[in-house]
Amino acid sequence: MLKFLCLFKVRIVLLCLLWYSISSASSITNKMLLQEYPYPMTVGLSALMCIPICAAPLLRVWEKRRVTLGSFHFTRMLVPISFGRALAVASAYFSLYKMPVSYTHTVKATMPLFAVFLGRVFLKERQSMAVYCSLLPIVAGVIIASATELSFSGIGLMAALFSTFMYSLLNILVKKILRETEIHPIRLLSLNSQLAALFYFPGWFYEDALSMISAMMSEGPSTVPVPDLKMLYLLFLSGVLAFAQSVCSYTLIHELTALSYAVCNTAKRITVITASLLTLHNPVTGPNIFGMSLAIVGVFAYNRAKQGHKEEKHTLPMTRTHTTLSDACLVAMDTKSMNGYKPAKPWREPAITSGSRLAAELDWNAASELRERNVDDFNFHNRDRRSGKFA
Repeated sequence: MLKFLCLFKVRIVLLCLLWYSISSASSITNKMLLQEYPYPMTVGLSALMCIPICAAPLLRVWEKRRVTLGSFHFTRMLVPISFGRALAVASAYFSLYKMPVSYTHTVKATMPLFAVFLGRVFLKERQSMAVYCSLLPIVAGVIIASATELSFSGIGLMAALFSTFMYSLLNILVKKILRETEIHPIRLLSLNSQLAALFYFPGWFYEDALSMISAMMSEGPSTVPVPDLKMLYLLFLSGVLAFAQSVCSYTLIHELTALSYAVCNTAKRITVITASLLTLHNPVTGPNIFGMSLAIVGVFAYNRAKQGHKEEKHTLPMTRTHTTLSDACLVAMDTKSMNGYKPAKPWREPAITSGSRLAAELDWNAASELRERNVDDFNFHNRDRRSGKFA
């Protein structure tokens, strides 16, 4: 048992290090690409197109049974999710083009604020006072970082906030469609990316394609750089890193509890900010670093308060399936859908009212004891009837 726990810890540490490295490399690669080739729409389109290509071999290994969405879930849920994904991707890469990586990730720390707001509006969720208080350091940190940012861009800030808001909204819808269907999460991610690329294409053609065509057709010096093989290589690398980042996040969501994953996600954000500051050398000030740190600490406090609020609502121990989405991965992992789980028949298994496996076992044991007690009572009454009849 001790050996198994040691191997599990080593595996988690290696996965976290790989996740941090890929996330840092992805952010730095995207920023270097946008600094040399100012085509944020093109970078977003390449990321969307790389996901179905990279997901195909993984689905052959992980997907046990292919599930197709019905017309209701496809038209009423997947299509709006894909359209929102296209808007979120476009605004995310535009904000990265306008602002430094460190400041962009600091603004993304406001996702808990939008998650609480959307959960209150759509899901009618009420949070504890500790959760609401944990949002104050996040807001204060982002305000301080914005006021002291040397490369501040108002349009970039609005784009980053809009992207964070859209991802928070999409998280709720993706969780809903995963609960109601048995579709594999990677399959859903692939379909979502394909539809999002279709919605994304007209904006890309109008914004970037026409500029690249005019640059290639112009005989004199062009105001924008001409696409070349280096740009294609960086685009492909950016797409592969983005998909690998999602797969690492996907794996850790299954392996860790919600609080442990939130801590790892917060550490990942710190790693990305530090790596970008050391690599890209964008100028920062002391108050700017203080604002970033305050926002990150606020995110950690929010995750801890959120976990405590969940534990108060659940009297029995919670399992790893009680997870939350991060901004790195749009797809929530459902372990029952992953293992080809089918809804239990009512005459075979009792209804599971709690989300923990322990509760399911207790419900099943209680039902078994009740059935045994009813059988004993039935046999006892029949024995009395037979003895009276023969008498």
